[in-house]
Amino acid sequence: MLSLPKVLLLSDPATETSGLERILDEHVSLHKVTGLMELQTLLDEGCYDAVFCDWSFHRDSWNAAVRQIQQLSPDLPVIIFRGTGGEKEWVQVLEAGGFDLLVAPYQNYTVLPVLEQAVESYEARRMHHAASYVKAMAN
Repeated sequence: MLSLPKVLLLSDPATETSGLERILDEHVSLHKVTGLMELQTLLDEGCYDAVFCDWSFHRDSWNAAVRQIQQLSPDLPVIIFRGTGGEKEWVQVLEAGGFDLLVAPYQNYTVLPVLEQAVESYEARRMHHAASYVKAMAN
């Protein structure tokens, strides 16, 4: 990653995310979001590299967030985070179109590789789409 990735953190203000926020604050340009309306506004206004979404947040769910993000920015990776979880929850996230599931405790060695892979994957998809567009325009 050449520059600081722009990351959205979607969570309920009552949810304890200080460990995750501390890690992200050191390595990304972080914007906190508390609801789907605010999420939509930020996605409409700017380009982001990844979204971290709490498993459960005020009045909404991670499923609703993934669906909305896929409509607005289909390739944008959504990383779901949760206090506890296992293989069942991880499969749910992947089947719903999420990029990955992070489970507490959040540590640099668990968060940063997932973030880096998500951002690199997103950049590769954007480059592929751009190349496909150029090729289609040439024909």
